[in-house]
Order: sequence, then structure tokens, then C-alpha cells
Amino acid sequence: MKKVFILSVPFLIFLLLPFLNLLFVVPYSKLFNMITKKETITAFGLSFFTASICCILAFLIGTPFAYLLASTKRRIAFLELIIDLPNVLPPILMGVLLLLLYGKVGFVGRILDKASLEIPFTTFAVILAQLFVSIGYYLKVAYSSFLAIDKQLKEEGFILGLDELGILWRVYLPVARKGLVIGILGTFSRALGEFGATVVFAGNVFGKTQTISLYLYKLYVQNQEETYSVSFVMIIISYLILYLTKKLLNNVDY
Repeated sequence: MKKVFILSVPFLIFLLLPFLNLLFVVPYSKLFNMITKKETITAFGLSFFTASICCILAFLIGTPFAYLLASTKRRIAFLELIIDLPNVLPPILMGVLLLLLYGKVGFVGRILDKASLEIPFTTFAVILAQLFVSIGYYLKVAYSSFLAIDKQLKEEGFILGLDELGILWRVYLPVARKGLVIGILGTFSRALGEFGATVVFAGNVFGKTQTISLYLYKLYVQNQEETYSVSFVMIIISYLILYLTKKLLNNVDY
């Protein structure tokens, strides 16, 4: 075990050193003032709002699909690959795809333009970008949670007169609730940190599309100390979300 630990030290150094280094450069005396600036609070507020809406939409449109996929008697490899695709594509590419579809020259964009509606470079564009990038994570967790449920429960639900929607609502959701919450927390964390698709599809407009990730990018070229301060707070938030997710994961029971 000692030899294995020694071999593991390079990984620990590689992983922890950037975080530890940040602790020594954060201007703690200015930290509170920096993170309570109007621009910082606005960026955090917009990010939490859009990420929350993203999670609601992921639950509403992703849960039925995850249930459908888990209920099929034969595994559908194509659909399973579709679930994983957002997790491997470059976020900037996904932003290009959204802009290509919803932009003024896009198929949906032209239809919306006739109704005097526009999605790109709006707050709703931020939500769509976050959803497009992060929903794959929720689907993966929801699908796995539904697969782990005893199929006998479904048969008993049919005996009691429930239809497929009733099975989903009254059997699968209560039983898999912890797993779904884990999926929501992971989706929220992924949406909160989204950058590539957002900057392409929504832009970087203060108070409208400037999420905390885009705000950090702006700060990086303007004020290093504020960059360190906001990064420090973001790491703490992400750690707390991850900690809560792990705690729930350790207590999942079906």
C-alpha cells in the first residue's frame, strides 16, 4: 500500500496544487468588497436563476425520456449514445449548433423572426445553452436510477390500474427521488459553470447574458485580484454542491 501511495503522489500534487496555490493569492482583506460588487452579485444572480430554470426544464423534458429508455425491453444503443453526446462535444460547437438553428438564418430562427421573436443573445438563450450542454448528465443519472428499480413494482402498479404515466409519477419518481435529486444537483453545477455554448449563442451582455463564468473571463483581462476572489467563491460553491451530491449518493436506496 505504501508503494501505491507513493505512486499516487504525483496525481495528488497535480490535482491539488492549483487549488492550494489560489489560497495564497486571494486578497482576503478585499474579498468581501469584491464579491459584493453590483457586477459580481448580478452575474451570480443571473447564473443561479438560469441554472435553476435549466434544471426544471431538464427534469420536465428529460424524466419521461429516461423512463421510456429504461422501460424498453431492448437497449437502444443509438439513443444511449445521444444521451452521452453532449458530454463529449466541445461546448463551443454546441453553441454553434444552437445559433445555426435559432439564429435569424436558421430554420427555427426564421419562423420566430416572422413572429417578431428572437432567442440568440437573450437570457433565454443562456438557459437553452446551459440545458443543451448539461441535460446529458441528468438523463444519464435518471436513466441509471430508473434501471435500478425492481420491475416487479411496475407490474404491481399495472395490477392496481395505473397507466404508464401513473407508473412514472406514483412509482418511479418516489422510488428514484434521491437519484433524480443527484442528477438535478449535477445538472445545476454543470449549468452554473457553462461557458463555451453560452458565449457563442448568448453573448456576454451585463445583466442579460453575462453569467458568472463569462464574468470571470471578463475579469481575467481587467482585474486579477477580483478574478482570484470570484474564483475562490465559485470553488466553494461547487465544492458544497459536490459534497451534498456525494452525501445523497451515499444514502441512495431503492
